[in-house]
Amino acid sequence: SNNPPESIATAIGASPRHRIYSHAGGNEPQALLMEFFADIAKGERDMVLLAGAEALRNQRKAQQQDKQLDWNEEFTAPLEDRGIGNIYPDPQEIANGMVMPLHYYTLIEQARRNDLGMSQEAYLDESARLMASFSEIASANPYAQWPGAMSATQIRDADPLTHLYPTRMIAQDSVNPGAALLITSVAKARELSIPEDRWVFMHGAAQGTDVDVSVRPTPGTSVVAGNVLDKALNMAACTATDIDLIDIYSCFPCAVSEVSDHLGLPSDGSVPLTLTGGLPFFGGPGNNYSMHGLAEMVWQLRKVPGHLGLVHANGGFLTKHAAGIFSCAPSIIDWATADTQISPEATSSCERASTPETGVVISYCVNFYGGAPVNVIVLAETDAGQRFVCCTEPTDNDTAQRILAADPTGERVAVTPGEQEHSWYLRLISDC
Repeated sequence: SNNPPESIATAIGASPRHRIYSHAGGNEPQALLMEFFADIAKGERDMVLLAGAEALRNQRKAQQQDKQLDWNEEFTAPLEDRGIGNIYPDPQEIANGMVMPLHYYTLIEQARRNDLGMSQEAYLDESARLMASFSEIASANPYAQWPGAMSATQIRDADPLTHLYPTRMIAQDSVNPGAALLITSVAKARELSIPEDRWVFMHGAAQGTDVDVSVRPTPGTSVVAGNVLDKALNMAACTATDIDLIDIYSCFPCAVSEVSDHLGLPSDGSVPLTLTGGLPFFGGPGNNYSMHGLAEMVWQLRKVPGHLGLVHANGGFLTKHAAGIFSCAPSIIDWATADTQISPEATSSCERASTPETGVVISYCVNFYGGAPVNVIVLAETDAGQRFVCCTEPTDNDTAQRILAADPTGERVAVTPGEQEHSWYLRLISDC
C-alpha cells in the first residue's frame, strides 16, 4: 500500500482527518500514545486509532515457496509518512559483522554477565529460567503464536546462535500479529456513550534515546532506560512496589533484565514480567509488539480497576525507550503541558577509535552456525579510552574455540586492517 493508514480506514469505513505512518522502532506504540495524548489534551484531536501489524510469516512462506505476493493498494488521500527514522549501526560496527540485532544484544548480554561476575553456564541457566516464565504465560494466552510451554531446559538446550543465545531465547520473527488501540478525550467518550468501566487512563509516561552500544560507557546496561522508568513513575506519583501489572519488551533476555534490575524485581520468573508471553513465545517482533502489551494491559486493568500497570517499550538495541503507567482511575496529569522527554544531556559516550592498534576486551560475541562456533566480534577499548569493534578473519577457525575456552574480558588484543573500510581483524595478544 502506498498509504497504510488509508488501507485500514477503507477497511473499517472510516474517513480520518489525518493519516500518519510512523517511524520504525519497537518504542513507537508507547511513543505515539504520548504524542496523541498531548494532541487530544490540547484540543487538536478528539479520537485517534493506533494500529499496527506484521505479516512476516506470510512473507517468509512466500519466499520459501518462490511466490510473488501482490498486496498493492493505491490511494490519493494525503499521508504524513515520517520515514524509517534513526538507524543506529555505525559503519565500523557493520564492517565488523554487526549486521543483526542478535550481535548487539549479545554484546550487551556479555557485558552484563561480566558485571555480575557470572559464568557462562550460570548466566545461560538464569536467562533460560526467565524465558521459561514467559513461555508459561504465553501458553495460557489464546492469541499466542505457539501452543504449549517450554521448560527452562528445552530453552537452554535449543540450537545456539551465539554463545549466550539459543534459538528459543530470542524473538521469533515468523509471525502475523496485529493490535490496535482507540484513544479519545473524556468528552468524546461520553459523546459516544462508551461505558466508564471501559476507560483506562495514563498516569505517567516518558521516553528517551541512548547512544550507540559500542560507545556506551556501560555497555551492559542503558542509563536512559532507568531515566525513562524513573520519570514515568515519578509523574504517576508511585514506585515500583506500587505496580501490580507489568509488560516489559522482551526481544532478548537483557531487554527484560535491564528493566527488572532497575526496578528491583527478580528476573528468575518468580514475578510475572509480561502480560502476553513476550516476543519469543507470544510473538510480535518488528515494531508493533508493545501495541499488544498495551492492549493486554487495558483488558487486564478493566478486570481489576484499582491496579496500576507499567508497559515498557524498546527500540533499536536498548536504544530507544518509552514507558507508560496506567490505571482505570482518572489521571490528574495535564498531558498538554507534561514533559515526557529525557534530555540528551543525560547520556554520555566514549570516543570511537578510527585507527586502533591494540586494546582491552570490553565485551564479545561468539557466533555459531550449524551448532559450531564460527567467528567472533569483539568490543574493545584503547588505553586512551577510545572504543572500537573488530572481528576474526574469515579464515580464522581457532579463535572462537579459544575464546569459549577462556573468557578474554579484560585481556589485551591487537588488530590489523581488514579487507574493507572500517574493518579490523582481531588477533589475540598471545599471537602477536
